[in-house]
Amino acid sequence: MPDKSFIANITKARGFDLNLLLYFEAIYAFKSVSKAAKLLCISPSAVSQSLTKLRSFFSDPLFVREGSGLVATTVAENLHNQLSSGFGQLLNSLDYFKDTATKNKFVIHSTPYAAMRILPKLSAEILNEKLNCEISHISTDGLLDTIEDALTYRKADLVFDTRPYYNFSTVVEPYLVERIVPICRKDHPRLGTSLTFEEMALETSTLFNTGSQNIKRTQKDIMDFLGERNFFFSSSSVIVNAAIVENSDVVSFVPVWFAEKFASSFNIKILDCNFCQDPVTMYITYNKASLKSPHFQELLTILNKHKEI
Repeated sequence: MPDKSFIANITKARGFDLNLLLYFEAIYAFKSVSKAAKLLCISPSAVSQSLTKLRSFFSDPLFVREGSGLVATTVAENLHNQLSSGFGQLLNSLDYFKDTATKNKFVIHSTPYAAMRILPKLSAEILNEKLNCEISHISTDGLLDTIEDALTYRKADLVFDTRPYYNFSTVVEPYLVERIVPICRKDHPRLGTSLTFEEMALETSTLFNTGSQNIKRTQKDIMDFLGERNFFFSSSSVIVNAAIVENSDVVSFVPVWFAEKFASSFNIKILDCNFCQDPVTMYITYNKASLKSPHFQELLTILNKHKEI
């Protein structure tokens, strides 16, 4: 006997083209009709027509132009919040049933630093074990990219980020923790082997520019301990900040792994600092539906061997 509420929901949806919700989510993800059309492999005019139908149905513009992009209205934001979890699960299920047995190419989203930290060991073991597996890494910007878009729209199979993303359709776990240390160039004219509150007050700094609340919390802890810093340069790249440090008399705070590994390459030194801040946690996030793939489980087994928590 069919569930009565299920039948009632089908009756309510009768006459409404559910494809319109797919177009809506694509526009919401890219804030662009043309980019949504490219993703869906249809013409921009077809997407525009679908948006017109949605506007009529919800009696709301849904998206308004601001600069070169589109901004979601309150109605669109609420609609997306209602759709995102269930819609993501639906897309994941379709992807699984389409190609469960043969998929062995995986896309990993992470910042360049996270990739440098994690992927060499993963790649070496894949090659040593002769697994039939192909890895594609896509660099993300810690300021702009969102884990939700990467996983919901299948842009990535795995995401490594300092921002945890919790959702009914995803798994998120701590993967490694990083202690942050101050560095300067080896021949810095004023700093020897340590960094004190008084010394920091006389120095300029680089800032690691990121959208991660975890890293921002650490930056606040540093400020609470060493006082307000005079920032000369900011970048979303640890590597770029280190390059600035080795060529100028500034101080930067970087992960200890990076500092120890590249100290000689960048002509930098680690400064002792009587500062015990909480380490920064990096998380691994993936869709639950991916666990149904034996190839993905093999990949996850290798990754779990190298967890540092």
